[in-house]
Amino acid sequence: MMMNGIHSAPVLPPMIDTHCHLDDHQFESDLEYVISASRTANVRRWVLIGYDPVRWSSAISLSASTDGMYHSLGVHPALASVWDDTVAQRLRQKLVESKAVAVGEAGLDFYRDNAPLDIQGPAFVGQLRIAAEIGLPLIIHMRDANADIIRILRSEATLPRLVFHSFDGSTEVMDFVIESQSWVGIGGLATRQKSSELREMLARVPSDRMLLETDSPYLVPAKQKDRRNQPSMVAVIATMMAEYLETTPEELARTTTANAEHLFGLPHD
Repeated sequence: MMMNGIHSAPVLPPMIDTHCHLDDHQFESDLEYVISASRTANVRRWVLIGYDPVRWSSAISLSASTDGMYHSLGVHPALASVWDDTVAQRLRQKLVESKAVAVGEAGLDFYRDNAPLDIQGPAFVGQLRIAAEIGLPLIIHMRDANADIIRILRSEATLPRLVFHSFDGSTEVMDFVIESQSWVGIGGLATRQKSSELREMLARVPSDRMLLETDSPYLVPAKQKDRRNQPSMVAVIATMMAEYLETTPEELARTTTANAEHLFGLPHD
């Protein structure tokens, strides 16, 4: 079925978009419509990722003013150069005061001309330790950093619960995910034609460790005319991915919603 040029999915059980950026400038003019469209698709709750210290306050405000919206706070690896003791202390304080449900997104990204490992590494390790200290899960962003991610994670004495956002790692990273019983975010990237190897890896993830996400406005699923992703696409992702994961869209929706509730401490819907 097509609606407004967007491939739509049948209405599924209530779902949660566990990773979105609804405070992005791309939603400035029509956020109310985007939220309404999400609810119509039965994607009724969202985890807003506050990845930039400059925008932590606005992320907190948006989640507080939107029924069903929760937030994380962290420092994206592309912004790792801002990390210092002052930012770390401010992050710890705001996580607790604002009742954030996760830390992040944090991690390593060497795909673009970002800071080197000696800058990105301390920011990642610092956020890992804050998450472990206050008992929140940490949402990992990783790109072209497989070996370094595993080395850092294995070197930490205590790890928080981990979410590998929009997983696109190596076999070795997936081995670690399964060994550590971490969670995996499944989004639009996995639906694309070129992602057959990724889908094979995702099929290894236990069903109780799967989450659905959009990374809106990025990583739009396959076959969409609108190149701006939005939370309603969680239903499309569930419908497109269910066969690859040897389940039904309805069961994938139910399972991933229960997983998100458990991981982030959300009330049962």
